[in-house]
Amino acid sequence: MKATLLIALFVTLIGVFLLPQSLWAQSSFENPQPGSFQSGVGVISGWVCEAEQIDIVFNPGTAKEETWRAGYKTTRPDTAYTPEGEVLCGDTDNGFGLLFNWNRLGDGQHTVSARADGEEFGRAIFTVTTLGEEFKENVSGEFVVEDFPTEGQDITLAWQQSLQNFVIQGDIRSSGGTIVAPPRMRLGNPQPGSFQSGIGVISGWVCEAEQIDIVFNPGTATEETWRAGYKTTRPDTEYTPEGETLCGDTDNGFGLLFNWNRLSDGQHTVSARADGVEFGSAVVRVSTFHTEFLEDVGKHARLKNFPEAGTDLIVAWQQSLQNFTIARLDNLAPRIASIDAIGDSISKAVNAGGAGECTNLDQENFNWATSITHGSALCSAGEDGVFSQAERIECRQDAMIVNADPNSAESGAEMLKDFFAQAQESAALFGIDPPAAPRYVTVEMGHNDICSGTIERIQADCDRGDDQDPMNHCRTTEAAFEREFRKGLDVLIAVPELKIGIAAPVRVTQLCNHKAKTNCSILGGTCESLWKSDALLELRPTGLCGSITIDCSDERRLRDGYETAKAYRDIMERVSAEYAALADDETSPVVTVGGETVGGTAKKAAGTSLSFSNASWVYKFTSEQISCCDCFHPSFQGQDAAARILFDGFTCGPTDVCCADTGDIVSAALCTTEDTSGTFHPGLF
Repeated sequence: MKATLLIALFVTLIGVFLLPQSLWAQSSFENPQPGSFQSGVGVISGWVCEAEQIDIVFNPGTAKEETWRAGYKTTRPDTAYTPEGEVLCGDTDNGFGLLFNWNRLGDGQHTVSARADGEEFGRAIFTVTTLGEEFKENVSGEFVVEDFPTEGQDITLAWQQSLQNFVIQGDIRSSGGTIVAPPRMRLGNPQPGSFQSGIGVISGWVCEAEQIDIVFNPGTATEETWRAGYKTTRPDTEYTPEGETLCGDTDNGFGLLFNWNRLSDGQHTVSARADGVEFGSAVVRVSTFHTEFLEDVGKHARLKNFPEAGTDLIVAWQQSLQNFTIARLDNLAPRIASIDAIGDSISKAVNAGGAGECTNLDQENFNWATSITHGSALCSAGEDGVFSQAERIECRQDAMIVNADPNSAESGAEMLKDFFAQAQESAALFGIDPPAAPRYVTVEMGHNDICSGTIERIQADCDRGDDQDPMNHCRTTEAAFEREFRKGLDVLIAVPELKIGIAAPVRVTQLCNHKAKTNCSILGGTCESLWKSDALLELRPTGLCGSITIDCSDERRLRDGYETAKAYRDIMERVSAEYAALADDETSPVVTVGGETVGGTAKKAAGTSLSFSNASWVYKFTSEQISCCDCFHPSFQGQDAAARILFDGFTCGPTDVCCADTGDIVSAALCTTEDTSGTFHPGLF
């Protein structure tokens, strides 16, 4: 069975997926979706109207490139005509598919290319999460996911070893069927008594046949027969593990990709037949959502202590697969012993208290990262209404941890002038009389590199010379931003057993969505009037992000602000990936940037890790989540949202709206186009 699942097979896609088409006018690459998460045994699928051969290439152009031939010419009724009745392919034998154990690729980001007769027609970059090995055995687990697919409805996820993933479990386990077959043929999936849900696979091998059929519910009024793809490569079928001849060749695999939602809830029988003769069957229990394809929902959940105690999985709903996949494996939140924060006024929670508490000072007890106010009620937010990252860790562990109070962040801090010093301060905090490991430090920075710029765009010169751009509000140049980011990371990676959690900057141009919000400062009026008064009265030299907010109607301000912030975000993501990839005791990369050569002096300490989250960049903040005191900093609701989305991550939906980037810069700056499609964005764990 183990070998069975490590080989790619022909598969047939059952169900209709009308996703954006690829470079070929008459083709579609449907799975995996760009930016998706893949785990266990999954599928690569789509359709092409006319070709001789479909190949799937993993990590093209790299040392890890692999090419697999996909099954082709399988039944796809939806490809004959468009929904409007126009001719699409004109026939139905256009499906292709490949069943693949994603664990073969290893953890991290990978690329897959789909090619018809050697020409690429689809490509996707995706993230694989494994359990540390190609095939995890001898584990089991069941977990309740609340409020899915609708509020008040719960489902149970059960681990299915044969699929190396979770399926939705029914109320009663089925029994019956047989996998034991004649010695030269085998039905591998589904297993008798298994639970099936979403897009699943029926697979196995036969040494010699003309045709393999899969029959659902044979001998009943609901009987259906589907032809499986056959004659795909199965190296494990040539010889037995003992070296004796089995099939004597390798082209013996068969497979069918099937949408179990086509069947009703309850027990069903699956029969596998070679040239009309049954060689395997299984009685399974199917769980559906009473629709063939569930759309516009999203959900993620933390499954605790799986596959072992002290390790959690974060799973996310994957619409294209109609099932949950493993997005992250987390063995740190269950063990973190101490926490600090590096950053600016967001991590100091300036004005987070709201009306009546407009001190214009740090209110650190409200901050998203390190604040602990819940007393002995470890799984509550406490009196401040902010369920911080520190409190979430304590809730997960049911134990207290050590938090830096005050933390190492500083209001007004910039990447340019403060990150390196804050990194040194935090490293010293963890290094002198060190608190228990593992340690955790959050990094949320870059906002003042945008907002501390001059109100007018063009300047004769800037205070810090070439490190600031006189043609862009004297904002930190991209080169200087990257240089200082690398210098700070060099300090942090040398701290043993430290998790470095780097959050993307918030899209500060969103402030302009909230011009009409009423402010509760002594000046009163709207946020728009407060921003203008603050700048014109020179209460602050640069206003409240005056380079943007002084005139939100000026597209040049929005464009400059967004493009600069995105450049900072891109730098943080790219450099974070470089440092995350370092092995223990490996030296940081040497780079000449911003007029200085940096790196090459710090070695990554044992047990130190680094993660980057884009959640704070894509999240669309609401008016309630902005402080009424200054219409600039997060309110306590905003602090709470930051803590939540940067912990396990969040799913784009009606409640948590994402910014959809359409290519229009002003639209992207204001998050005008919203994403509520169920896309999952990981947090720092």
